[in-house]
Amino acid sequence: MLSLLRRSAPSLLLLGGSFIAWEALASADSAAVRLIPPPSAVFTAMANSADRLLRFHIPTTLYEALIGMLVALVVGVCTAAVLDFLPLLRRAVYPLLVISQTIPLVAIAPLLILIFGFGVESKIVIVALFAFFPIAVATLDGLIGTDTELVALLRAMGATRMQIWRKVRLPSAMPSLFSGLRIAATYAIGGAMIGEFVTAQYGLGQYLRQAFNQSRLDQGFAAVVIASALSVMLVACVGLVERLLLGWYFTPDRESGWQVKRSNR
Repeated sequence: MLSLLRRSAPSLLLLGGSFIAWEALASADSAAVRLIPPPSAVFTAMANSADRLLRFHIPTTLYEALIGMLVALVVGVCTAAVLDFLPLLRRAVYPLLVISQTIPLVAIAPLLILIFGFGVESKIVIVALFAFFPIAVATLDGLIGTDTELVALLRAMGATRMQIWRKVRLPSAMPSLFSGLRIAATYAIGGAMIGEFVTAQYGLGQYLRQAFNQSRLDQGFAAVVIASALSVMLVACVGLVERLLLGWYFTPDRESGWQVKRSNR
């Protein structure tokens, strides 16, 4: 616990300093910043809407984000596995995956909602589309970057192609998979909010749209702050699961970094 606090202290200090600067800037008598609500007003609006946020909006957005990430994880890993087994298909499909990311999902979100309906299903699809690419590409890169000497060793021992993939290639790709999953976690809440902003009964995106329609900038900033906190929480959860599943990867030498401390002579 103490080590966690020590690692988090710089970020917490920077965050606290940012809030103090924000409060001072928003309180300044300047036309350029007069419309910006101070953090005190944002947290007051958050407290006033706590019941609706905790009962309806936050659970809805979290549900859509988590299910969308789960769908993206399954589809992304399966896609990476297929492309790893079929190099010719990988050369044909990989550029298309990259090109697909140039399509702004914000622009096609209304179309997806028309196709999949106005319920949570369309928001889950939007989250899955946001999260699919980093998971699939990171996993595929991890599979391709497997140590060739380990593969040659198992091949010399008579291992089949599937045994090599299961015992060497997949474990070697797990750190890359979790790196992609962390990136996807940063997109998940925002992706859900994009779908909710277009049309939804509940969710942080609907709360944000309602705040803007009512010119309640304090509530709008509150939705943004909550979304950021939820994204950080999702990334932290992914990191925790990674440490639990990949304990062999986080060795003291690896975590110490490339900068070697010189001993005092």
